[in-house]
Amino acid sequence: MPDLIPLQSGDPERIGEYTVVARLGEGGQGVVYLGQTTNGRQVAIKLLHPWFGGTARGRELFAREIEAADRIKGYTARVLASAEYAGRPYIVSEYIAGESIQRKVDRDGPYGPAEMMDLAAGTASALSAIHAAGLVHCDVKPANILAAADGPRVVDFGIARALETIAHRDHGHRGTPAYMAPEQINQGPMGPHTDVFSWAATMIFAATGTPPFGHSDDEYGHGVMYRIVNHDPDLDGVPAALREVLSACLLKNPVKRPSASDVVSMLSRGTVSNPLPAGAQIGDPLTGHTRTITCVAYGLLGADRPIAVTGGHDRTTRVWDLTEHQQVGAPFRHDSAVLAVACGGGPGGAPVALTGCQDHTLNLWDLASGRRIGAPFRGHGGAVVSIALARLDGDPVAVTVSDDRSVRLWDLARGRQLGPPLAHNNSVMSVACGELDGRPIAVIGGAWDQSVRILDLRVRRPTGLPLTGHTNSVMSVAYGELDGRAIAMTGGYDRTVRIWDLATRLEIGPPLTHPSAVMFVTFGRRGGRPAVLTSGADRAVRVWDLSRREQAVEPFTARPSLPGPPIPIAFGELAGHPLAITCHEDLAIRLWSLGPP
Repeated sequence: MPDLIPLQSGDPERIGEYTVVARLGEGGQGVVYLGQTTNGRQVAIKLLHPWFGGTARGRELFAREIEAADRIKGYTARVLASAEYAGRPYIVSEYIAGESIQRKVDRDGPYGPAEMMDLAAGTASALSAIHAAGLVHCDVKPANILAAADGPRVVDFGIARALETIAHRDHGHRGTPAYMAPEQINQGPMGPHTDVFSWAATMIFAATGTPPFGHSDDEYGHGVMYRIVNHDPDLDGVPAALREVLSACLLKNPVKRPSASDVVSMLSRGTVSNPLPAGAQIGDPLTGHTRTITCVAYGLLGADRPIAVTGGHDRTTRVWDLTEHQQVGAPFRHDSAVLAVACGGGPGGAPVALTGCQDHTLNLWDLASGRRIGAPFRGHGGAVVSIALARLDGDPVAVTVSDDRSVRLWDLARGRQLGPPLAHNNSVMSVACGELDGRPIAVIGGAWDQSVRILDLRVRRPTGLPLTGHTNSVMSVAYGELDGRAIAMTGGYDRTVRIWDLATRLEIGPPLTHPSAVMFVTFGRRGGRPAVLTSGADRAVRVWDLSRREQAVEPFTARPSLPGPPIPIAFGELAGHPLAITCHEDLAIRLWSLGPP
């Protein structure tokens, strides 16, 4: 917790509606006080120096800037209010009971390598969020980053930029000399690139105890400012995993520096460059669902932003950014439980998710905006239990399975069913889509007759005879490729996963046997080799190397001893490395390393 400094002569006892309790510190912008509301809530109050009074118009713009800063959520001290006291602007923000990087390093010395990776990732994510809201900090330094109980937090964001709207006297260069960017010193245009430079300098101080261009040599910092403009940074003592990123951020030319979001991606790639061993959990569980998670799909939001999309009995679908390890936006809300989800390219190539619900409907969602596209699709007479996306003559379509015993084909662009059901009066539990000889197909698994069928989507009917071999209900189907051949993988109550050559309609080798019913199967690649991920009634997740027909790693799950429903799974990729996505009875989504690419 920061040290509290007793109030001094001349300090106010009240500022606005807040009681002033103690001083927290003083800097070039003003004095920071610990304040208290009438209900006892603690806040931080920054009372700006008298020369920041400015004009009435400037103060109005300043208030708007502070209001805009309140758009930032997470990683930051939230701005609560701003007003004037005796002609001096003040800002009220959330009080964070954590010590700054500056204080921690002064007391304990530099951060360790592992601590540095966490600190860099958390603070870069905060900076990315600030910039995404259209704000610039302009005074990133060790004293403005606090180590809170829930991770690093950035304070005073938006305030430096807001000060530009009210300052009417030039009191020297804006910023703290040792952490200034060259454009601040040369009075060039400032922006997000300025924050990136100062962030890198702050990280080097945290890692080594010294700023990259040394400390100020005199009262005005002329010596260190000269070195910032003309010398190379000193990165001795910086962990190797951070040197490349920090060097790029400290380039003299601001145009050549990465953005904060680029830094987040670079750090993510850096942390996975030496991947965790296969079967190791990646990060903390992702939480947000309030009832059982029933389904999960992997996809991309944009060209290179991996996501997971989950649905559950809480009537929500949620999107998770796998790189930033957090939920994206608000949940998509439905009128009933979500039982199935698929994601991919929709109309116009935009990333979409299609959800199937207990109330018989399908719902198409724009993943970029989080909005529903059109009205729910209707046609099924029962709960929708499985969905697969495909392309039919270049247009996005979906194939869906319902407990009304039908399989239906949908035009996503027009939001309507294409023709009569592809299959009817056949109890189907799962569907997967792919191609066979250049034609779009769907593969379905039967619960009653234990068969696997291939549907030609172009002619909209089954093709050839059923694939038989399972001795009990087929519960899950996946599509993939093995040695250039189109294959299907099917799992069922007979405790096997069977691999089928879709061209010859023959089973490839003996089945992969399990100790319990196989409820979910999904295809991916691991170490450049085709693999299948399975989830059984024993609630263990297994990874199989299809070329060698053996388990690639030991089975893994979060809590194998607890009873509960089968674990929905998806195969994914993070920074080029394969991972498994699993959903558990404790309402958490977990990511698991599957080893090298």
